[in-house]
Amino acid sequence: MPAAGNADHSSPVQVHEAATRGERRAFLRLPWRLYRGDPNWVPPLLSSAARTLDPQRNPFYQHAESRLYLAWRGRRLVGRVIATVDRNYNDYHKDTMGFWGFFECEDDPEAAKALLDRAADDLRSRGMTQMMGPMNPSINGECGILTEGFDRPPVILMPYNPPYYPALIEQAGLEKVKDLYAYLLLAKNVTGDSEQLERIERLGTLIHRRHPNLRIRTMDMARYEADVMALGHLFNTVRKDNWGFVPSTEAEIRDMAHEMKAVVDPQMIYIAELDGKPVGCLLAVPDINPLLKKCNGRLFPFGWWHILRGRRSLHWVRVFGSAALPESRHIGIIPLLFGEVIRIGHRRGYTHAELSWVSEGNLRPILTIEQALKPELHKRYRVYGRTL
Repeated sequence: MPAAGNADHSSPVQVHEAATRGERRAFLRLPWRLYRGDPNWVPPLLSSAARTLDPQRNPFYQHAESRLYLAWRGRRLVGRVIATVDRNYNDYHKDTMGFWGFFECEDDPEAAKALLDRAADDLRSRGMTQMMGPMNPSINGECGILTEGFDRPPVILMPYNPPYYPALIEQAGLEKVKDLYAYLLLAKNVTGDSEQLERIERLGTLIHRRHPNLRIRTMDMARYEADVMALGHLFNTVRKDNWGFVPSTEAEIRDMAHEMKAVVDPQMIYIAELDGKPVGCLLAVPDINPLLKKCNGRLFPFGWWHILRGRRSLHWVRVFGSAALPESRHIGIIPLLFGEVIRIGHRRGYTHAELSWVSEGNLRPILTIEQALKPELHKRYRVYGRTL
């Protein structure tokens, strides 16, 4: 691995695979230099990022392979990217799609093009005919390049990047595949005597009258893994026709349950049961990014203290999504669940909710969200691709 040093703009860009432990460490630590001084950047936990990219610990790699690349100008590290082949995605879609992700780069068009070309060459050598991204490392992780909404930090498990990234990627020859929307919902707009909340409450009363065997409950931490597995299966069933969908495996769902257990607020996760069978759900998680920012990538020695001490100060949640089985959608479960999360969330001190993300082509939930809750479209992310 070349040693770190001063910038040498006269040196050509060289891209190498990150093969050694030191190179992988450099891959993980690069964002700390690129984002130095950016007040909206939230440092990831280094241990979590390392685990995400570790084939021995991340069950995603039971059906996928990633290769990590670094770009150098002389002795200066200027960028990074990964190239991933996900067999589950290609089996599900009958496709030969490769993915690029974990892209970070100085404002250096030559370096960005070299990185993305290397990812393309890698994926082509493994039989892929197209690539899209960023997927970190898959569509079930962080994905997309932020193109609008740079004035606010990201919420939990949503990406962030400098404003110059879209131009770098487009100059490298990639084109838009899909835009992803993030909506901002303010509690003050749907509480008290607001028209939206009154409409949702009237609907809830009507639904319970028509379906007395419908029960809405919060997550039971005493049977946490069982509830998470039920949520995972619901989302797999309901989202099977969504753009880019790939089903999460049971191992991935269990792994996610383990990773998120310290973060979730069980009073913000709702499961709808009809005759005891889960038929719908809504998953909202407190946005711990303000606490992660204080951790600066490390849980020890003081990171856990920041998280445990700061939990009560959180006022944002991210709504990861809602789901209702096709045969139960006519009941009106989704509005009922949103009514519950708004009512309880306001009581628990949450004042802002980001609903993210929604694909621009998935019109039904977009229309439902905009008509029922009148949220603000406050961030837009873009997935880019190219033919190989």
